[in-house]
Amino acid sequence: MDSWKVALPLAGWDQASVWGWDLPEGSLFAQLYRNGDDGGAEPRIWLTTLKGWPQVTAPQVLAEWIANVTAVSLPDVLLALAAQAPGEMAGELREDAADLAAMR
Repeated sequence: MDSWKVALPLAGWDQASVWGWDLPEGSLFAQLYRNGDDGGAEPRIWLTTLKGWPQVTAPQVLAEWIANVTAVSLPDVLLALAAQAPGEMAGELREDAADLAAMR
């Protein structure tokens, strides 16, 4: 899989945040900017191996990390990731969000 980066439409964090796959690092990542932050500056939160986070290949794990650091619910994070996720990953993330919602 080649490197890619897409917008992260997460409420309160959607103006400049992105997530994607970093091929050289072999890991998913997220660059999180709270709305109102300068999108040209260093991200408020950067979930990447380059900043000491463990390598992650499962988007569900990345979603858990994003939920923890942003205080946004895990189902909402899963749906935000699904909105821009490539291929089959989008469907898997939507299913995970629906499963969590059904448990509530």
